[in-house]
Formats: sequence, structure tokens, C-alpha cells
Amino acid sequence: MTLSDQTPTRRVAIVTGAAQGIGRAISLRLATEGFEVALADLSTSSDKLQEVSRDIKKIGGRSVTIPTDVTVEAEVYALVSKTVEELGRLDVMVANAGIAPVCPFLEMKPELLDKIFSVNVRGVFLCYQAAAKQMIKQGSGGRLIAACSTSGLRTGPNVSGYCASKFAVRALNQGAALEFGKYGITANVYCPTVVETDMWKNIDAEITSMQGIEAGTYTQKRRDVNPLGRNATPEDIAGMVAFLASKDASFVSGQAMQVTGGDWLS
Repeated sequence: MTLSDQTPTRRVAIVTGAAQGIGRAISLRLATEGFEVALADLSTSSDKLQEVSRDIKKIGGRSVTIPTDVTVEAEVYALVSKTVEELGRLDVMVANAGIAPVCPFLEMKPELLDKIFSVNVRGVFLCYQAAAKQMIKQGSGGRLIAACSTSGLRTGPNVSGYCASKFAVRALNQGAALEFGKYGITANVYCPTVVETDMWKNIDAEITSMQGIEAGTYTQKRRDVNPLGRNATPEDIAGMVAFLASKDASFVSGQAMQVTGGDWLS
């Protein structure tokens, strides 16, 4: 039986990196779609997690907050077990947490590369593995969804470490799709273009500083070259995730779903 074959009275999703930006938007969107949501982020973001939880309550949804470092195996497995303990089951894992440092190749220290891979790759791996084990135990399928990027499809200057991590996420996702399909579990990643969040503001600041130009200039340049004349919003990405979590995506698996406004064509 797959997720699309059943009509559960309750559907439960985990969202990592849920305290702000894309993760916050995904959490709110899934709540509007009827999901009960386990909100996960670093303990330093606990106040912001509580704000998201309150916003979900305002729209009539239910959520729990579970501080989690996705690089720590025990914490990720505890995230899944606590979600099931509090909300009863797990149907969707959204491994959204990630970091995006900007650093020239020749200046990048191995420690920075290790940190990028620890969060972006190890974090997705652990979330997928822990969630899949629970979904297999439940026997009713599930959805694994992770944050990738157009940077997981092509590499750019000064972000080689980040791009390499997103290529790895795409490979992990394809492997999960191939291995877990027999359990009715799909696996897909979402690949946004520029999304105007606080994280992107930091990226813009670093890039414009390197180029010696005014902060915000690079962001505007990306708006100008997009066929739709704008960059993505967190809500744009949340819409794609909501689709991947829905019954309409029951036969979509192993894919890198682009959300680009047409600035990347394949």
C-alpha cells in the first residue's frame, strides 16, 4: 500500500530547518494542507520555532517543536521517535535544513568543507534513513523530500563546496528512490533558484563584497535575468513541497524538481 492508496484521518510531517525562511513557509503550507507538523531546528532557534508553532495554531493546525541538530545521529533518530510519540505516526520527512557558505576554492579550508557536508549531506542522509525506517515499520508508504538547489545541477564560482554538497544530496535522493520504492516510499528533492530569505541576504553580502559593489546589487541582477522578473519567495518553494507531499505526486520519485521561474531550463 502506498501513501496515495490510504485515506488516513491524520497525516504527519517533519520539517527540519523550520524556524525561518523556506522551512517556516513549508511548515505553514503543510499545516494548511491538513498535516500535523513536527518543527525541528537548532536549539538556538527555539524562540523562532515557537513563533512558527503559534502561527500554525492560529490557522487551526497542530504542531510540536523538537530542537534538533541534524548532524547528530542520535538527535535525528530522537526527532523521529518523539514525533511518533507526540503525533502518532510519520508520513512525510522534509529534510530542509542546510547552510550555504560563500568561499573561493583556493581559500576554502577542509574544515569548512567538512561542515558543509555535515549539515547538507549527512543531515539529509540521517533524516532519510531514520524516517524511512519508521515508514517501513508503519507499512503504509511515505514521502522523503529534501532541499537541493539549482546549485545541485550546475556549479558556480565561490560556492564549489556548497554545490558539491547539493550534487551529493541529489545522488542520495536517487538511491533512496530506488531502494525504498518497494515500500511505497517516494523520494524527491526541490531545486530552487534564488529565494529571497535572510540566508540569501548573507550570500548577496558576501558576493557583492568580493566584487566590490553595493550590497543588494547581485540580488537585483538575478531578478533582472529571470524571465518572470523576480526571484522566488519561500512560499513558491513551499508550494512545490506541498505537491510532492500530496497524493497527486504518488508516481513522482527520484526527481530533482526545479523551482526557477525559467532562469534554468533542462
